[in-house]
Amino acid sequence: MNVQIVRCISVLLIGILFLMLGDSALSLLVIAVGLLLMIPGIWSLVSYIRHIEQRPMFPLAALGSFILGLWMAVSPAFFVGFFMYVLGGVLVALGVYQLATLAVSSRFLPVSWPLYAMPVLVLLLGLFVLFNPFKAAALPFILIGIGCIFSAINDFVAALRTSKQQKGIKHSAEIEDAEVV
Repeated sequence: MNVQIVRCISVLLIGILFLMLGDSALSLLVIAVGLLLMIPGIWSLVSYIRHIEQRPMFPLAALGSFILGLWMAVSPAFFVGFFMYVLGGVLVALGVYQLATLAVSSRFLPVSWPLYAMPVLVLLLGLFVLFNPFKAAALPFILIGIGCIFSAINDFVAALRTSKQQKGIKHSAEIEDAEVV
């Protein structure tokens, strides 16, 4: 769950940066987003290395997050032209990922419909940005910022809920193993 919390905080900070800086400091924003993308990547990679014997699969997404973040931080001029497309795609992928995670979770845990609303909004915002990246420069930045904040809040709530459910499952498993004397 720690990686999820770090990812939520990183996405939340990205959203706040978008709302505060807007399009006036695009290069600085690209660098900041790159650095913030590197944080969960580094965190996941270090976690993988520390527990390599328990995790058979390499965290490819973490490596991708780190490499993309590093690239954005080192050469922001390249990303300025494609920034809206990249972030629109990230929002679409994040929305699809959250919907898929909720769908998988619903097989094991009850998932209420409001939890699906935020990922759908994130997905729709991503599609809007992809298809209208330069129509109004400030509007996509505001929408991306709002989308990132919604996404971070939704991921945080889902992580807390999953953590509580897992603790409940572990607790009930411990009770089932008890013997009557």
